[in-house]
Amino acid sequence: MKKRKFLKGMGAATALLFTNPFETLGQAVMMPGTTKKTALVLGGRGFIGPSIVQSLLANGYEVTLLNRNKTNTHLFNNLPLIVCDREKEDKAGLKSIDSKYGKTYWDVVVDTWQKSPKAVSDFLDEFKDQIGHYHYISTVSVYDKWNKKFIVETEPLNPLPNFPKTIKEEYRYAIRKTLAEEAIRERIANYTIYRSHGMRDFRSSNPKKLIDEPFWPIRFYRGGEILLPNVKNHHMQMTDVKSMVNFIIHCSNHKVFGEYNIACRPTLFKDYVSSLIHATKKPEKLHWIDGDFLIENGLIPYKVVPFWRTQPQGSYYFNVQKAIEAGFEHRPLVDMITDQINGYRYRHPNDDVRFGKQADGTMKCYSPDQEKDIIKKWKLKNGID
Repeated sequence: MKKRKFLKGMGAATALLFTNPFETLGQAVMMPGTTKKTALVLGGRGFIGPSIVQSLLANGYEVTLLNRNKTNTHLFNNLPLIVCDREKEDKAGLKSIDSKYGKTYWDVVVDTWQKSPKAVSDFLDEFKDQIGHYHYISTVSVYDKWNKKFIVETEPLNPLPNFPKTIKEEYRYAIRKTLAEEAIRERIANYTIYRSHGMRDFRSSNPKKLIDEPFWPIRFYRGGEILLPNVKNHHMQMTDVKSMVNFIIHCSNHKVFGEYNIACRPTLFKDYVSSLIHATKKPEKLHWIDGDFLIENGLIPYKVVPFWRTQPQGSYYFNVQKAIEAGFEHRPLVDMITDQINGYRYRHPNDDVRFGKQADGTMKCYSPDQEKDIIKKWKLKNGID
């Protein structure tokens, strides 16, 4: 290859690094040999929605969106859109849908709804006979107790109140998801439920909130001297959205039904750190500091330091073997971390997110000054130069 062509190609690749893939690819190229199937994505423009839509398109699905047309309206403008507000009482939003969709059959429906479970049951009551395969993104929070390691899908779920009679009845997140699962099982058999464990993607869960940016990938991206908790048997676990979406396609293509825990295997935190180093190549020096010392200095597990949680015992230890045996593959952590960093650089090209105490008084991880101070104290205590 001539030098000029090579440099031109490298320039294009560099430009793509800072590009939102969901904004540049209105419609993905269909994979060779795929056949068209129909898919309805409920939502499709927030957090994990674009990843789901893009994967369906890439795998040959004709995708229709159903949402209020209020979030990220610049995405997927070339796709059919059913404007519908599922939060209206008495199915008013669903009943306002054009009558032509009353006879439409979708091979696949993907639902990420996490608000009122009544919206899930309402939709299924109206459309369950028009769905080939219903996919619901749930959470490991549906399990009642996390008091042991390696919880499997048959463990007891949260005790539930009466199912809500209205959309506006409020419950905490875990109960909403558990009620939604119950509604699904009562209405259809052709479903797959994905119990995710802390989803990570190119996009952030709430781009309007700076504190939702991923701490560890950003911290390693910034480099310098990095504080790390030195804790015995310290494991972490999370769900890569791309891997979960690939599994949705796999389950669709192979008619895989049921409930599945979806995450990477429980992973030593030190192995996660190795992936962070590989993805960023930035750290100047790592300081592995005793966990008790960190707690004494205000760095509380989970509340302040991500991916460090001592209680309950089952945290970061969910059993994902059933999903693996069904075809789930979690891609390398370094790939997921790279996506997170690229997403952060796209959203914040000036690297202006600041951790620590926020303007509203809340605490999001810890600040660079706190980190430097604790490293200095640790060195003094242990006679380290």
